[in-house]
Amino acid sequence: MLDLYYFPTPNGQKGRIMLEEVGLPYNLQLVNIRDGSNLAADYRKVAPSRRIPTLVDSEGPGGKPLSIIESHVIMTYLAAKTNSPLYPSDPATRFLVDQWALHGQSTFGPTFANVTLFETRFPEDVPAAKKHFGILGRRCFETIELHLEGKDYFVGDYSIADIAHVTWVNRHAETGIDLAGYPNVKRWFETIAARPQVQRGLKAD
Repeated sequence: MLDLYYFPTPNGQKGRIMLEEVGLPYNLQLVNIRDGSNLAADYRKVAPSRRIPTLVDSEGPGGKPLSIIESHVIMTYLAAKTNSPLYPSDPATRFLVDQWALHGQSTFGPTFANVTLFETRFPEDVPAAKKHFGILGRRCFETIELHLEGKDYFVGDYSIADIAHVTWVNRHAETGIDLAGYPNVKRWFETIAARPQVQRGLKAD
C-alpha cells in the first residue's frame, strides 16, 4: 500500500496528481504544516526532512518498505513503479523532461513561494522584497511563455515536467499574475487543468 503524507501546497499536490495519473490506490495522510504537525516526533520518523510530501511504499523494491521525500523523486519513483510514459524511457527525452521538471521544482516553485509569502502571508509590508520577487516571478512566466510557444506540453507529450509547473501556475491569482498576458501559458494551463486526475490532485482537502 502507498501512503502519501501531504498538505495541499503546490509541492504536496504534485505527489497527489502523480498518484492519480498512475492509477495506484493510496492513502492520503494529512500533515498540517501550518500548526507544526510536520515537526512532531512521529512524522520525523517518516520524513527526516520534516517536510511534505513524503511517500511511503509498504511494498517497495524487493518487497521492502521504502520512504521517499522530495516531490520530483516521488514522481519519478511512481513512474518507474508503473512503467508510466509520464517519465519517458528515451534518454534524450528524459533529460529534457528532467530539465523542465527541475525548473519547476527549483526555480519556478521557490520563486513563487517567495512571491506568495511577501504578497499574502508576511505580516509586514516589505516593498523591496515584493518588487524583487515580483520581477523574478514575471520572469519565470516569461520563460515558460516563450518555451510553450507552438507546444502542447513542456516536452513532447504530457509528462512530470507539466505536473511540476501546473500546481504553481494554479496559484497565479494569489500572486497577481494575469494569465491573459501569457497566452501560451494560459492555453497550456487550461489543457492540463482540465484533466480529471489533475483536478483530483488539486483538491484542497
